[in-house]
Amino acid sequence: MLTNYLKTTFRNLWKTRGYSFLNIFGLALGIAAASFIFLWVEDEINYDNLPNKENSYIVKSKQTLDGVANVSDAVPGLLGPAIKAEIPGIRHAARVAWMTSIMFCFGDNSIFQNGYYAEPDLMDIFALEFAEGDKATAMDSPDKVVLTESAATRIFGNEPVLGKMVRVDNDKSYTVSGVVKDLPKNSTLQFDWLIPFDVYEQENQWIRQWRNNVLMTYVGLEPSADVAQVNEMLYDFVIRQSSDEQLTTYNMLYPMERWRLYNSFDRDGNEQEGRMKYVRLFSIIAWVVLLIACINFMNLATARSEKRAKEVGMRKVVGATRTSLIGQFLGESIILATISALLAVGLIHLAIGVFNSLVEKELVMDLFNPTHFSFLGGIVLVCGLFSGIYPAFYLSSFNPIATLKGAKQKAGATGFIRRGLVVLQYSASITLIICTAIIFQQIQHVKGRDAGYERSQVLLTPLHGQLSAHLETIKNQLIATGAVESASVSERRILFIGTYSWNVGWEGKSPDKQVNIYNFRADADLIPSLGMEVIDGRNFRPQMLGDSASAIVNETFAKLIQPDGKVVGRTIDNAGAFTIVGVVKDFVYNNMYSVPAPLFFYPFETSPWGHLNMKIKAGADLTTAISQIEKVIKSHNPEYPFDYQFLDALFDQQFKSEALIQKLAGTFAILSIVISCLGLFGLAAFTAERRTKEMGIRKVLGASISSLVGMLTCEFVVLVLVSCAVAFPIAWWMMNDWLGSYPYRTDLHWWVFAFAGLGALLIALLTVSSQAIKAALTNPTKSLRDE
Repeated sequence: MLTNYLKTTFRNLWKTRGYSFLNIFGLALGIAAASFIFLWVEDEINYDNLPNKENSYIVKSKQTLDGVANVSDAVPGLLGPAIKAEIPGIRHAARVAWMTSIMFCFGDNSIFQNGYYAEPDLMDIFALEFAEGDKATAMDSPDKVVLTESAATRIFGNEPVLGKMVRVDNDKSYTVSGVVKDLPKNSTLQFDWLIPFDVYEQENQWIRQWRNNVLMTYVGLEPSADVAQVNEMLYDFVIRQSSDEQLTTYNMLYPMERWRLYNSFDRDGNEQEGRMKYVRLFSIIAWVVLLIACINFMNLATARSEKRAKEVGMRKVVGATRTSLIGQFLGESIILATISALLAVGLIHLAIGVFNSLVEKELVMDLFNPTHFSFLGGIVLVCGLFSGIYPAFYLSSFNPIATLKGAKQKAGATGFIRRGLVVLQYSASITLIICTAIIFQQIQHVKGRDAGYERSQVLLTPLHGQLSAHLETIKNQLIATGAVESASVSERRILFIGTYSWNVGWEGKSPDKQVNIYNFRADADLIPSLGMEVIDGRNFRPQMLGDSASAIVNETFAKLIQPDGKVVGRTIDNAGAFTIVGVVKDFVYNNMYSVPAPLFFYPFETSPWGHLNMKIKAGADLTTAISQIEKVIKSHNPEYPFDYQFLDALFDQQFKSEALIQKLAGTFAILSIVISCLGLFGLAAFTAERRTKEMGIRKVLGASISSLVGMLTCEFVVLVLVSCAVAFPIAWWMMNDWLGSYPYRTDLHWWVFAFAGLGALLIALLTVSSQAIKAALTNPTKSLRDE
């Protein structure tokens, strides 16, 4: 019996190979698209899946200023050792300075690597696995460095590295005391090197204050520890230790399992979804694409039921039960889904490289992985049963006597269901198209806003080595190349100003008013070099004329001090008095989507760190200009490789998450349209085939080709229009909710919906009209020959 069913299945697939191809390929596309999304989801859910994950935490600080809570990873430098000593249940505590890029030199090889100054407990908290060296002694001396395997290879090549000396920043020498295995790519903690925290602490004594939130602190709890009790003792620990009555910083442990997918907080300091909303969104999209693919099969199977009516009748006459027929048709559906899944695996292997480039991951579909195999098998079973359940029950319900006499089956219910499924398909596709378009608009809207400075052709390079000692000479030499229009120096990159203080004072400030004021240092050339606008007062004077006690504020800070913004001549206090000499027009920094926070900057002095900002002349050849700039920089700093970034590229990187959403949504919107069109093409072909004789009679009676084409396409046009009516409010609701989280947002334009609907309609017309025209051009004598 089983052999007979298999023969029947493959005979029927071959007999209707055109429709079978549409079914198989459409379902394969759906399975492949969904599999890509689920691979991405799997990687996100398994982020930070490290040993001791359930006992690993980072200490968060919460500070409420002017009614707004700020939750961050920055905590006082004294916190780590104190809580480890005083709070029961804390087994490990590691202070970690913010990621630093330093240059390692070995022989002729000089390379920048990123890493942390950290306490040894970090190795236990993250269960770092040593490939070489002893964890117990790897960081017991300030002249030791621990490298990852990949960093060791980049610095030393394939040579043994344990015990070798490496020079750092042409200043200090360290002994390689250990090599740890690289952490998984989907880990929040990533580094190339670890140097004992004592080195950092000796050079930065200012971190030893309770009022300064300046470091990260990771904590490993005892397995038996009560997290709630630890948090209760930790909450006001800093306030109890400090004598500063104005201090309002509270702390809490934040678990590793929530670092990736949540780790976002509202204005009240309550946790909200971070990337988890994207995981949920794309999981829904995956199931929608699968649903669309299944609908194709269901539609084509029910549409062609009349072709198998006599087969069903004959089987019933010779004794087949309805249960056996249902089993046969469900089996056919599962076989079809299996073939589609095998084709989908092939498509995945062909396209996985492109998808990995798109999402910047290293995903792999591994059929020997029990999770992947079970997942694919589950998709086959779900798709097969879901796609085949209605056709199976519908076909098995045919009356054998009626079908063998050639009676037509009533198409009312099946026709209504087919039309409803087409509407569902196109509604989902149109919704995805609209969402993709609005996400793209939002990104372009923010990119196109007035940033308050020029971004195009601005080159940034860090002040490594001895560059800061020759700044004026370097700037003059850069301009003398003819490629550089202007050059300036700033303590921070203009996009990322992380230094702020909550106790900046000014005359008339309410004692109860606390607000974070950002600050950084810059020279007098920054404003003209980046095309920033001074709207009141003046710029800094050149360094030789002296302006060290002056400050320039942005519009937001000026209005905070005085509502009319007229603050030139006023004094602000931030560990010293500064006179406001100018007000600069607000410019965008830190959060590209938000309004600028209050900020001031003061004159740049000689410093071992900072950035050189170079504006390349319009029309200059970038390759030549970069080469000339490198020559100047290397002449003053020959021991360091030339390291640079473009300001506009850094600006674009701030939209990485939104750009990923747009690309993924756009890709799967296109796939959903393609899958829908495959089904629509099959339905149109079947409809034209079913109405061949009707059209022959109409042609004989004088109907024109255009009227026949219109008659066949009209039904599908109506279905797409209904789909638009369903999709538009859903898309508006989704995008209005999504845009609501952005302070600076685009509007929902009616024409986006109109163009999406019109595009879907045109695609449907092109898909259907080919079959309609073919049917309308058929010679009526051929279609009426057997009447």
